[in-house]
Amino acid sequence: MELILDVSRTLDSLSAWAFVAMFALVIMTDAPRYFLGIQSTAAAFIFRDHRPHGQLPPLPLVSILLAGHNEEDAIEKCVRSLRKQTFNQFEIVCVDDGSTDKTFSIMRRLHSEGLVQAIGRLQLRGGKAAALNLAARMAHGEIFIVTDCDCSFEPNAIEELLRPLTQDTSIGACSGNILVRNWRRSITTAIQAIEYLIAISMGRTFSGALDQISCISGAFGAFRRSGWRALGGMDTGGEDFDFTIRLRLAGYKIAFARHAICYTDVPESPFALLRQRSRWERDAYWIRFRKYRLLFNPISHTFSWREAAHQWDFLLFTALPAFVFPFYLAWLFASFGIAQALILLAAVTVALAAFDLASFIAATLVTGRPVYLRLLPFVPVYALFQAYVMKIHRFYAYATEAAFSLSLTDNYVPKKVRDLNDWR
Repeated sequence: MELILDVSRTLDSLSAWAFVAMFALVIMTDAPRYFLGIQSTAAAFIFRDHRPHGQLPPLPLVSILLAGHNEEDAIEKCVRSLRKQTFNQFEIVCVDDGSTDKTFSIMRRLHSEGLVQAIGRLQLRGGKAAALNLAARMAHGEIFIVTDCDCSFEPNAIEELLRPLTQDTSIGACSGNILVRNWRRSITTAIQAIEYLIAISMGRTFSGALDQISCISGAFGAFRRSGWRALGGMDTGGEDFDFTIRLRLAGYKIAFARHAICYTDVPESPFALLRQRSRWERDAYWIRFRKYRLLFNPISHTFSWREAAHQWDFLLFTALPAFVFPFYLAWLFASFGIAQALILLAAVTVALAAFDLASFIAATLVTGRPVYLRLLPFVPVYALFQAYVMKIHRFYAYATEAAFSLSLTDNYVPKKVRDLNDWR
């Protein structure tokens, strides 16, 4: 109690500048993020009844591209889930990316059963982008749907994913809505389920309304063949984020279909999660600040306000807070001492948890999956994880990438493929 009184007296004695400095990160980064999230929720419900329904108009052939490495436990479940879709006028093209298990033999059996229309194989692993490029060359469709072998789908997922492409010919690609399937497995999967709801279901609803979708998840997205061919396919070793930026720079609109629900499994342990996020964060840093750094520069011939918006959004609300956060903590502890600083941080965390709770409920309503409300008890854990663990982890990932370019040594893409990337 005495410590709380001490903190109260300390706050009363602060100058206006010191008070603003203490809560600067919350005021400048978290508050706008939560505010915009709530706005996206309101927009989604205002316009939800105006969403087109009913059968899709006639479409050209659709090709579903499945590329997998050592997916013997998942590939058949994924194919059978796709065959249960309300829209079924598509072919499935599978490519085995140098697997050492039974993935290709399962693909051959599915082909012989008529569930898959074409199969291919890379004898040596080339990475997901290389396998997808091969699948695209084998495909006959005018629309490609890319998904992962370990995904499953709501029955109308493909239909809803294709709907925006039938309404606007300027839309070159459409991102589906990704939810966590194994959210009951651990605390780690539970907090990721909350994150996916807030960041993807709600965040991309808002980004889509502003034409600022900058990443089509490789787990579930649709692309026009014309756009795919115009770009020459995916950069070998490249990411879904990189390909989305290339589409935007080529002038294509990117849509988000929040009712196209795809389920995926996420890492079940903290170590596996942080290892995955290290790759994601380093790639995001490299692509934004190196490959497309000129998009920040107003005097560059490649500059456009349309692309600068999402670049500066990342810089101001993701990268900058990550770089500032460790120094903010050091200043806080140096200024107030360990005990008072911890109490101040606890107060800030409670406020952030309240914001996260509102955002989570809003995201669940936007997605229309009330079963995820069972995750409510995990929201405080999610708030702590996002506020401290992820900020510090992003700082580590960005700092080491800036200093050592560790993404160049990431085994997610084979070394022989990484060495061919001139943009790296």
